[in-house]
Order: sequence, then C-alpha cells, then structure tokens
Amino acid sequence: MSELKLQKLLTLNERLKMEEELPRVKVSEASKVLVTFMTSTPEPLTSLKPEENPFTQKPGGGGCMVL
Repeated sequence: MSELKLQKLLTLNERLKMEEELPRVKVSEASKVLVTFMTSTPEPLTSLKPEENPFTQKPGGGGCMVL
C-alpha cells in the first residue's frame, strides 16, 4: 500500500472516530422539538401568530389531507 493511501485511510479513520463520539438525538425527540418550535414561533414573513396562520392549524377529522 502506498504511503499516500495509508495516510488517507488514517485520516479518514480519525475523522470517523471523532464523528462516533458526537452526541446523538433520537428522531422522535428532534421531531417533537421541531413541532413545538414551529407551533410556538410566529411566522417572520407574515407577522402572523401561529394560531392565526391557516397553515399551522390542524385539519379536523383525522390524518392526511390531499391538497
């Protein structure tokens, strides 16, 4: 194995070890935080409160809605 390939593999290995140590957040937790943020933060482009914005209101009657 050439010296250059070996150096690239060692560098990649070190980077992967650093990424492995990063803290992880479960998708369910991240989703809850995102939904909470989106429903409690006013829309910056329209200056509407979340309860006034028709796109943040949940449709009545259940799940999916086809537009």
